[in-house]
Amino acid sequence: MKKLRSRLKAALPFLKDDLFGGLAAIFALPALGILTAIPMAIFHLPWLFLFPFIAAPIIGICVVFRRHVTLRSYPEDGSRVFGWLLAATLVCFTLDMVISRGEMTNSLLLTFLPGFPLLPLNAFTALFQAAGDGALLCIGWALLVWLASFYFSRRKPVWWKALICVVVLAVFVLVNSFLFVNRPSVRYAGHGFDYMHGYSSTDYADYTVYSEPSKLIVPEVPFTISDPKEMPVLDGAEACYPLYAGLAKGCYENIADLEREAANTDEYTNCNGRIVSFTNTVVAFSRLCSREADLIFGANLSADQRETAREMGVDPAVTQIGREGFVFFVEADNPLEGLTSEQLREIYAGKITNWKEVGGRDEKIVAFQRPKNSGSQTMMEFFMGETALKAPMTYEVVDSMLGVLDKVAQYANEDGALGYTFRYFLEELQQEKGVKMLAVDGVYPTVETIRAGTYPLTVGLYAISRAGEKNPNVQRLLDYLLSPAGQAYIEQVGYAGVRSD
Repeated sequence: MKKLRSRLKAALPFLKDDLFGGLAAIFALPALGILTAIPMAIFHLPWLFLFPFIAAPIIGICVVFRRHVTLRSYPEDGSRVFGWLLAATLVCFTLDMVISRGEMTNSLLLTFLPGFPLLPLNAFTALFQAAGDGALLCIGWALLVWLASFYFSRRKPVWWKALICVVVLAVFVLVNSFLFVNRPSVRYAGHGFDYMHGYSSTDYADYTVYSEPSKLIVPEVPFTISDPKEMPVLDGAEACYPLYAGLAKGCYENIADLEREAANTDEYTNCNGRIVSFTNTVVAFSRLCSREADLIFGANLSADQRETAREMGVDPAVTQIGREGFVFFVEADNPLEGLTSEQLREIYAGKITNWKEVGGRDEKIVAFQRPKNSGSQTMMEFFMGETALKAPMTYEVVDSMLGVLDKVAQYANEDGALGYTFRYFLEELQQEKGVKMLAVDGVYPTVETIRAGTYPLTVGLYAISRAGEKNPNVQRLLDYLLSPAGQAYIEQVGYAGVRSD
C-alpha cells in the first residue's frame, strides 16, 4: 500500500503539469482494442466491446509503474514508453488490415478508439466526420507524426535509429493504404451508387428532368400536356429511366420545376418523383396495379404478375415499343470473341472453369453475377433455364456489431473476368471500362442484329398501362412512341426500334 501511495504521489506533479500526457498513460495499450475488434465481429460477441475499455487502463497503469517512470522525467522517459506503444498500435492495426483485407471501417475503429494514445479525442472524431472511411489512410501518418514527435523530444536523439523508425513505419503506412484502397467492398461493389433511394445501380444524377446540365435526350413531341393532373405518372425499370424521363421533359410543361419542387420534400422519396418517378420493374408494376402510376416501362409481364393484376382487378395493356440485348462481356485483352449459349450456361453452372476449355488462354474464369432481383440477374436466371446457377462469388464486409455480412461480388476488371448486363448500360451509359462484348452463338449484339432479332438474347422493351385507361394522354404517349418520330427517338436514346417505317 505504501508503494502504491508513493507511485501515485509521483504521478500527481505530472498530471498537474501535463494532464493530456497523464490521460495518455492511462489509455496506453491500443493493441488490445485492435486485436479484439476482428474476433468480436466474426464470432458475434458484442460484449467484447467492453474489453479494451476495461483492460487498456489497467495494463496502461501497470506499464507505467513497471517501467519505474517517475513521470517527472517526461517527455524523455515518456517518449520511450509511448513510442513503443505507438509502434505496437501500428503493427497490430496492420495485422488486422491484412486479416480483414482492408475492411477496417469506422464502426470497427470506434471499438478501440480510446486506445489510440496521445491523439486528441475531439480532433480524431472530427477527422472521421469530415473524411469518413477515407480517414483511415490518415491514421498511419498521424501515428508516424506523433511517434516522431516523441522520439525527437529526447535530449539526444539518435538519427540513424530515427531514420530506421521512419522507413519501417512508412512501409506499414503504404501497406495499409494499399489494403484500404483495394478492399473487397470497393473492388467488388459493382455500381452501387447512392441514388434513387437504393433503386439505382447507375449514376443517374445527370438524367433527371431537372438536372443542369442534363444528359437526357429530349424528343420533339408534337403535343404538350400543361395540366399536371392530366400528366400520366411514369415509372419503370432502371434501364428505361433515361427513355421515359426524356419523353416527359419533351411533352410535360414545366416538368423540371414540378419535379425539382417535389425532390425538396419527403413525400415522394419512396418513388423518386411526383410524376416522373423511378423505382424498378417489380415496384413499378405494383404501383400500376394500385393506380399510383399510369404508364410503366420495362420487360414483359411474367405469369405471376398477370395473376397479381387479375387479383387486383386490373387488366394490363402491354405494348412493345423497342428491343434490347442481354450481353456478356470480358476484358478488352481477352482473345475470345464469342461463346455459345451452352458454353455460357456451363460456365455459370460451374462446369467450365478455365478459358482454355472454350478456346481461350490458360486462365481461371472469374464469372461475376449480379444481386438477386436486379433486372440483369432476373434475365440471367431466365437464360439459364433448367440449368442451376452456381453460387455467386461473395465478399465479406465486417461490421462491429452485426458481424460479417456476405455480399455478392459484382464485376471487377481483373484477369479472367466475365460479366453480363444489358447493352444499353454497356454502350450508352459506359457502365464498364476496358471491356468488350462477346458474340453469342456467332452473332454480335448490335442495334441492327437486335432490331432484326437475329441476336439470340434479344428481349423486348415494353410500355405497360391499364386497359381502358380514362386518361387519353396515356394513349397519346403510346401512339407517339410507335410513330416514326417516336421510334427514331427510341433509337436515338440507344435502343433498337420495332418499326422500320
